[in-house]
Amino acid sequence: MIAIVLALALWQQGGAAAARPANGLITGQVRASDNSLPAGVRVAAIPVPAGTIYSDSEALGISALTPVSTTQTDAQGRFRLENVPPGRYLVQGGLANNTTYYPGVTSANSRTATVVTVTAGQTVENIDFRLQGSLGQRVSGRVHLSEGTSPGQAATLTGSRIEEFLSVPLGSDGTFEFARVPPGLYLLSTFPPPPGLAPIAVPVRTSDVTGLELTSPPTRNVTGRIVMTNGGPIPSGILSFYNTQSYVGATVNGDGTFTAKLHAARHQVDVAGMPIGYNLVSVRIGSTDAMGGFTVANADVSGIVVTVSAPPSLPRLQGKVTGLTGARLTSAKVELTGPIFGTLTASIRPDGSFEFPIMIPGLYEARLAGVAEFKPIEVVVTDQPLTTVTLTVK
Repeated sequence: MIAIVLALALWQQGGAAAARPANGLITGQVRASDNSLPAGVRVAAIPVPAGTIYSDSEALGISALTPVSTTQTDAQGRFRLENVPPGRYLVQGGLANNTTYYPGVTSANSRTATVVTVTAGQTVENIDFRLQGSLGQRVSGRVHLSEGTSPGQAATLTGSRIEEFLSVPLGSDGTFEFARVPPGLYLLSTFPPPPGLAPIAVPVRTSDVTGLELTSPPTRNVTGRIVMTNGGPIPSGILSFYNTQSYVGATVNGDGTFTAKLHAARHQVDVAGMPIGYNLVSVRIGSTDAMGGFTVANADVSGIVVTVSAPPSLPRLQGKVTGLTGARLTSAKVELTGPIFGTLTASIRPDGSFEFPIMIPGLYEARLAGVAEFKPIEVVVTDQPLTTVTLTVK
């Protein structure tokens, strides 16, 4: 009986394996329109819907189907489309918006493109064809940044379609090169964009585009402070300076001081991302009103005061620390970090109580400075007038 059961199980497994045919392989070689053997060309196997004939009206639907296998040509233009399930396929190569189908035609219909049939475990060889469209042109140049290049800095080309976005890293000397850019009109810029560096238009046609130059203007240090009308904590947000050429975010420190680098121009001030009820009240440089903007010329700008108003009533947080006594209790501090710039700190009274009189609603992390054994905990401050919490040292 055991032998019969084992034999039946093995027979079923063998039948299941037989029901799952092995996938196939398509190989071939791609030549460019000039008969060269290009490397790095995308090649894909596109499934053909059931049926033996497809018309011109169906060609777009076929070409838009998700490929079952994609690859790129090697240095000799050869390709291997692996793990292709048994079925009928069109093999296409080239740029996404300029595709050539095997055997070297631009239309995916039954009178031009050839259907490649793959059977289980089969290798379909010699699917060789020549691309009918251009692989694109080389675009190169140099970016001159006033602050120098930094790791991750890139040159970007942006076209009118979403697939026409290209990015290459800048060299340490600011040089860049896009190897294959399809014909079209692009905007050349950098990311992150430096202040005042406007993109330039780059038309790409039938020849390489070289010697492009982008130069960012020099920048000046702009510094100041954010103050609250109620003296409370500063809610986290985005302080930025903008004009028609750039949008520059400032670095805001925990004490409300900020720094930014701006090019010579007139700049507006924007404070965004703050909680509901907070508003920009004024911007002043000394006694000068700068709500309408200020001008950066050939010198640094300092002493900017950005005043923000808070809602008329804000919650407070009261709590108690347990598990500590004596000098350890009174020398410790309660620290809160959360939806604010910096850290809120409160002293602990001899009875273990503490209070934060003005809070911004949100999620905070509470720590006890100087108490290593206390693990930080999360504290939620609601918009109710009072939130209470107990911090227990074990």
